[in-house]
Amino acid sequence: MNSDKTDSGSRALRALGVAAAVAAVLAASPATADEVSELKAAVQALQKRLDTLEAQAKSNEETNDRQTDQIAQAKTSVPAWVPNFALKGDLRYRNENIDAEYAVGRNRDRIRVRAGFVAKVNDTITSELQLASAEGGDPRSSNQTLTGENTRKSIYIDLAYAEWKPHADWKLTAGKMKYPWARPGQSILFDGDINPEGLAVNFNHGPFFASSFFTNLEERSATGESTLFGGQVGWKQAIGTASLTLGASLFDFNSVQHRNPFFGGSSNGNTTTTVGCFPGQSPCLLNDYNLVEGFAEYSVPVAGRPLSLYADYIRNDAAVNSMDTAYSAGIQYGRASNPRTWEIGYFYQKVEKDSLNAQFVDSDFAGGNSDGKGGTFKAAYAFARNWTLNLTYFMNKTNIDVPVNVAGVGSVLDRDYKRLQVDMNFKY
Repeated sequence: MNSDKTDSGSRALRALGVAAAVAAVLAASPATADEVSELKAAVQALQKRLDTLEAQAKSNEETNDRQTDQIAQAKTSVPAWVPNFALKGDLRYRNENIDAEYAVGRNRDRIRVRAGFVAKVNDTITSELQLASAEGGDPRSSNQTLTGENTRKSIYIDLAYAEWKPHADWKLTAGKMKYPWARPGQSILFDGDINPEGLAVNFNHGPFFASSFFTNLEERSATGESTLFGGQVGWKQAIGTASLTLGASLFDFNSVQHRNPFFGGSSNGNTTTTVGCFPGQSPCLLNDYNLVEGFAEYSVPVAGRPLSLYADYIRNDAAVNSMDTAYSAGIQYGRASNPRTWEIGYFYQKVEKDSLNAQFVDSDFAGGNSDGKGGTFKAAYAFARNWTLNLTYFMNKTNIDVPVNVAGVGSVLDRDYKRLQVDMNFKY
């Protein structure tokens, strides 16, 4: 029985009791025949109302029982594995304008589509599969340019991994996974679209976190594999309403010097040579890459919105030249999550030519190459549930270490590079 009908029944019972009391009083004192008749009529009307309410309550109870049985039957007809799957994905439409000094400007529309699911196999094992659009399987971008007279667009495996968590503090991940190491703030010294392939172990206990990971870069049948092995340790602690994160990382690239583990045939800015290369791998990388990283991030609420600051520093201790340092620092205020929320941010970074293995550098900043520097402004507004409008403006310089020869101009250093992206994002 619902609350309205329960209250009505209670009122009827109380009225009936009052009427009975009045009748008893009248019976003990003189009253006219008309007064007695009116009282009897009122009592009979109240009794009739009470009978109606009791009948409605019984009918509602029977209806609720039938609905409960129907729900139970529906649940038993659903396979046991269905509730263990969670669908996820997003769609992004982007307009992008690129203005590089001494080059023809470019404007294009692009889409990114990602869709997949997370499956909870049991209490300790989780698996995720995600498909995504891309051009030629690009590891640094899921964008697909709208061109080709409405041709069909390609879909690739973006994520495919299993995660085993035998203890609350430990997890083992195997497959094509999200980054198994922490990246601070807005830092894009590592491109956010890359999903490493290999094995990783992560540990979290209280404020302490650590990870160890192995990633395959290039498998070769006869001349050895190019790989990445690394580790990270860190500490994240609440300080009142604020939080502070400190971390240090080591990235050891193996069998990359004098080899060419290049997607699409480009070193993406790293120094190459034709001397000392393995057979069939010329031009090849001049340097090895042993990267040491230190980073910090501080977050605190200000006027009801989160404010975060970060700094990220990486040095390549294996570089044979002095172009071995990369750093990034920035600030962000607000968070575009719920409807009518927003965020703004700015960061500056510099990536010297051989400071990072450029197959991992962000594909948008400074044209997607090392040997670049500059600032980036970002803003976002969540105008409706699951919808966000984003704006990103790169104000960069390329060829900061080594000049490039431009036809009709000559040798150019510190070449201007501007890139404006306006995105419409939908997530589910």
